[in-house]
Amino acid sequence: MKTFEARIDSLLRRDRILAVAFAVAMWVVLVFVCAVALTTSPSPSISVALVVAAILLGGFNTASVAAMVRRYRLSKESVYGPDIEFSDRLREARQQARNAKRGSAS
Repeated sequence: MKTFEARIDSLLRRDRILAVAFAVAMWVVLVFVCAVALTTSPSPSISVALVVAAILLGGFNTASVAAMVRRYRLSKESVYGPDIEFSDRLREARQQARNAKRGSAS
């Protein structure tokens, strides 16, 4: 079994990949919605407002995802430690239940 630190690093890496994937997906959706909405925009000023709003929304959401990943990296033991400990206890309880079931079945 991997060490506690290696398991934390693995969870952090997975969360970082998911955060980047969600941010990229958000930008793809924003660009698509903006492109479709621009074709039906009644005036250039509304088009400008739409583009500015999309950029602000995407920028703030991307910044919040980056801040979340940075915060998780800085306090990874307190973020992931309880999850790993609970997972270990649950795995141990399931193993004991399986062993008890095998023992009573024979």
